[in-house]
Amino acid sequence: MSVLVLSLFVLPGSSQGGVDTSQGKVNILLQAHISGFPIYDFALASDSAYVAQNGGRIIRALLELAISRKWAGTAAVLGGMSKAVEKRIWPFDEPMKQFPLKKEIIYGLANCGAEYSPSELGSMTAAELGELIRLNEHQGQALLTAARQFPSLELSVSLRPLGSDILKIVVLVTRAFVWNSRIHSPAEPFWLWIEDQCDKTILQIKHISLRESVKKLNVNFVISLLGKTLSSMTIRLISDKWLGADSELDVPVDNLHMPIAFNQHAQRQDVGFLPLSSIRLPTLHDLYRSAHFNSLNAIQTQVFWSAVSTSANVLVAAPVGSGKSFLAHLTIW
Repeated sequence: MSVLVLSLFVLPGSSQGGVDTSQGKVNILLQAHISGFPIYDFALASDSAYVAQNGGRIIRALLELAISRKWAGTAAVLGGMSKAVEKRIWPFDEPMKQFPLKKEIIYGLANCGAEYSPSELGSMTAAELGELIRLNEHQGQALLTAARQFPSLELSVSLRPLGSDILKIVVLVTRAFVWNSRIHSPAEPFWLWIEDQCDKTILQIKHISLRESVKKLNVNFVISLLGKTLSSMTIRLISDKWLGADSELDVPVDNLHMPIAFNQHAQRQDVGFLPLSSIRLPTLHDLYRSAHFNSLNAIQTQVFWSAVSTSANVLVAAPVGSGKSFLAHLTIW
């Protein structure tokens, strides 16, 4: 059935595979389910319920697969398909149809002669909306209340280089709608990912949830730019429940100044081992001598002067068991 679901959203009203095949039947039944067409035949109604239930599950499974494979475009399309089956509206339909508004309001909004986003509708007055949908101000107020409750979010981003090939991206998600617990439930889930504009792959993705008490949410991403030549990225936010509630933000990175790579490191010198008497503190000298510790090893000998006799910062990168903890204790003393 997964193969059948992939061919459903070619064109609404079309039947890929013909009406005499299983593919065509699934296609027609699922399109009828999304469009809200009534089915009076008992057998077809039973088949339609089966197709709608399992088709939604298959699309959700394919969405998880696309996310795991980092396919940005495919994940966005499958997300819209899954919400279309669950909400029973097409992705190109009027997004305000997801609210329990009167049919006259939806009809007037669909035939007003222009397309308005929910945020644009929420910025109007009730009188303006009533005139727009050719109804009264009372109906315009109902549309205004719904438009202001539509889950619209605003995105802002800040870039913080952590190294020559590591970039920290802090995305600020700001809630720009009025919360209604009857409509939004305890939480509103969203997919937030960073997308490479060149090959349309997901660099990093997170699943976030907004609650009534949360006005703003900081989401941190740390991505590796090793071997990548990015000119720009896209921050994409997709609602897991609502159609038309997606946001995206283009982030240019070609003018970003990254720290210069510094790959040099100090080589271990072939020097003799410092005796334990080099430690000038009698307490430590007696303590380590009692533990049968007679001399420093090669790494400790090379780092000893910088760690003990200077106030400079020292980074010691050495294998496990090389005596780094001893050097730290010695420096503290």
